[in-house]
Amino acid sequence: MRKPRNDKQLQPMLHRAMPAWANGRRNPLPRRRRTRGSTWVVALVAIGLFALYALFPDPPFSLDGPPLSGAVERVVDGDTIDVAGQRIRLPGLDAPEWNQTCRTADGGAWECGVAAARRMRELTRGRVLSCHQEGHDRYGRLLAVCRDGKVDIAQALVADGFATATSRYAAAEAEARRARRGIWQGQFDTPAEWRRREAEGTAAEAGNPSRFERFVSWLWGLLSS
Repeated sequence: MRKPRNDKQLQPMLHRAMPAWANGRRNPLPRRRRTRGSTWVVALVAIGLFALYALFPDPPFSLDGPPLSGAVERVVDGDTIDVAGQRIRLPGLDAPEWNQTCRTADGGAWECGVAAARRMRELTRGRVLSCHQEGHDRYGRLLAVCRDGKVDIAQALVADGFATATSRYAAAEAEARRARRGIWQGQFDTPAEWRRREAEGTAAEAGNPSRFERFVSWLWGLLSS
């Protein structure tokens, strides 16, 4: 007959760690590690899919629909703006490029390209434009006449002396010439001549903005407001 164990013999057994299965519960540590790893994989896949989606531009805007309406999300330069996710090239004018300089009346240099973009911002800031589409250029940009009420934005820019014009805005250009406003105060290369000489500007820059560019523009506008 076996002798009963005394308390000293039972004490080590009482302090021994119980196995995970003994109390009906499973050890949660391996599951937590597996769940954490799966979450990271799902997050990385989602980020990758969003990045692919964001880098592709939207399809060209339909010319058969109603006029495009919205606030200006970004001023690319004096004659190109982003409205409602569409990059719009205003027809009938040609503004100096970003890096272009012109001459003042006394022969000094001034940044006419930067000034043209700044004037476009002033004309469109806080405004909701109605843009009547006319076509697309070779880069896929929408060609549209944009107005703030009855004010033609392109015509106003030409009248202020910050762009050359075709016959559409010939009267506004003549007015700026007579008053020697903006680029007409001194000598300058036409934007087309300047582009040919400098060989700047690519289709990627000129084309429609990607969804990522639109997100960055929206975020920048939110932070700077």
